Amino acid sequence: MVNRYLSGISERFSVLGRVTLVSLCLLCASFLLTAYSSRHPEVARCGGVLVSEVVAPIHSAIMIARDGGQNLWFRYLYLVGAATENGSLREQLQRTEGALAAISEVRQENNRLRAILQFSSNTSLEGVVAAVIGEEPSGWVRGILINRGTSSGVMVGMAAVHARGVVGQVIAAGPNSARILLIDDHSSGVDAIVQESRVRAIVAGTGPSSCELKYITNESAIRPGEIVVTSGMDRIYPKGLILGTVISAHQNNALLFQTVQLKPAVDFAKLEEVLIIASEQVTETQSPLPLPKLASSGKASPIRRRS
Repeated sequence: MVNRYLSGISERFSVLGRVTLVSLCLLCASFLLTAYSSRHPEVARCGGVLVSEVVAPIHSAIMIARDGGQNLWFRYLYLVGAATENGSLREQLQRTEGALAAISEVRQENNRLRAILQFSSNTSLEGVVAAVIGEEPSGWVRGILINRGTSSGVMVGMAAVHARGVVGQVIAAGPNSARILLIDDHSSGVDAIVQESRVRAIVAGTGPSSCELKYITNESAIRPGEIVVTSGMDRIYPKGLILGTVISAHQNNALLFQTVQLKPAVDFAKLEEVLIIASEQVTETQSPLPLPKLASSGKASPIRRRS
C-alpha cells in the first residue's frame, strides 16, 4: 500500500515536471521570437498575417456560434413572452365575447318586451307580462309554464297573447306560476272568423304548430292565405286578434263540412314572453247590442203570442 502511495506521488511530480518544462520552453521560444521580430520586423508581419489567417476562421466561427446562441436565447424568451401574452389576450377575448353575448341577449329581450308593450298600447289591452319558464312536463298536453301566478293577478280562464297573435288560455295558476293551454292542443277551441269571407268557425288544435277550422260548410269559399282572427264570441279572447293563416282547404261532398288546415301565427317553440289579459277586458271591447226602441208612451211594446 505504501508502494502505491509513493508511486502516485512520483506520477504527480512527473506530470508537474513535464508541464513546467513545456512552459519554460514556450517562454523561451516567445523571448526568442520577440527578439528576432524586433530585429526583423518584416518577418513579424508575415507571421502576424499567417497567424491572422489561421485564427480568423476560428474566431469567425466562435462569433457566429455566440451570436446564434444569443439570437436563439432571445427568440426563446420572445416566444415565452408571446405565449404568455397570447394566453392573456385569449382570456380577455373570451371575457369580451361573454359580455357581448350577454349584451346581445339583453337587447333581444328588450326588443321582445318592447313589441309586447307596443301591442298592448295599440290594442288598449292591459295585462301582466310573464316569461316562459318551461313546457308542460306531462307531454300529454300542449302547454307552457310561466313565472307569474295569482300573486301577480293571473287567474284561471285568462287569455295569453303575444304581439304576433293568440297563444292560449290559463288553465291552472299557483301563487308564483301558471300553466297555459296552447291553441294547438287537441282540447283547445277558439271561436274565430275568417277575416276576408267573414265565415265563422272554431279553431281546434291538431298537434304541434297545427290547427284546423271546424264547422265550415262546403258552400263557404275559403282560400289558402286568408287570415283567421278571434271573433270575441267566446268571451275569452278579444275580437280581432290573429290566430293564424289558412294553408289548405278541401271540400268533400260526402261530408257536411270542409277540411281546413290552419298554421298558428305564433311560433310556440320560440316563445319566451306572453301577455296575460283579464276576461273583463274582453267584455269591455265588444260592441254593445242595440236596445229595442220604446213606444211613444215610454213603455216597451208588448210581445204578442201567435194563436
